[in-house]
Amino acid sequence: MHPHEMVRCGLEAMLTDIVEEVVVLADARHARHRLAAEHFDVLVCRCAATEEVLGLVPVCRDRRTKMVALLDSAEEQQFALASEVPADGFLLAGDLTARSLDDTLRRLGRGEMPLPAALSRWLLGRMREGPASSAGRSERPYCLTPREQEALNLLAQGLSNKQIARTLGISQHGAKRHVANVIAKLNCPNRTLAVALALREGLVDAPGTDPAGAEARPAGAGRRQEPASTGLSG
Repeated sequence: MHPHEMVRCGLEAMLTDIVEEVVVLADARHARHRLAAEHFDVLVCRCAATEEVLGLVPVCRDRRTKMVALLDSAEEQQFALASEVPADGFLLAGDLTARSLDDTLRRLGRGEMPLPAALSRWLLGRMREGPASSAGRSERPYCLTPREQEALNLLAQGLSNKQIARTLGISQHGAKRHVANVIAKLNCPNRTLAVALALREGLVDAPGTDPAGAEARPAGAGRRQEPASTGLSG
C-alpha cells in the first residue's frame, strides 16, 4: 500500500539481510490473498487509516501475523493516525536503518510493542495534557482486578510480558494472561491502543522514563532467525 517504490525497495533490501524470506505484496487485495494462503510472521505496511489497511487487521489477527505500520513523517497528523491503526508496532520512515528494522523485529518477537521515540514523546505529551486529577478519571466500569491494574500500569511503562512477569514475581504465562485480560476488558485490539485508552481515560498515571525491572538490551546482533518470513505490502 505504500505509493513510493523507493521505500518498498529499500525495505526489501534491508529485510533480505535480516530474515530468511521476504515477499513483496503489491496491494491490499494481494496481501489478503497471500495471508489467507500462507503464513507470514510480520506484515510491513504504510500507516494509513484507510479501508484497505484496516481490512488487513482481522486477517493478520486470524493468521497470527504481526503488523508493523510505517509512518511517513514525524508530523502530528501521522502520530494521530497511529492511534487509529491497530498495528503491533510502528516505524518512522526517516529513521529506517537495517539496525532499527532488525531491532523492531526482535522486539516484536519478544512480545513488545516497538514505537519510534518521537511517537512515544508525543503520546507522553498528550497524556500530560490530559486530566491530572481524580475528577478527570473515567467512571466507566472496566472492572480490572488489582493484578490486571498492575499489569496495565507496567504496560503503560512499555514493559514486555517477560518484564511484567519479573516485576510482579509471576510466570511469563501468568503475565501474558493478565495482559490479554486487560486488552479484552478495555475492548482494544492490541497493547498500544489499550495503553492509549488507559491514558485517555485516566486509568494509569504518568509512566517513568526508565521503568524499573526493564531488562538491558542484549549486546551484539547476529543474523536474525525469526521471523522466518516477512510480508512487505507495497
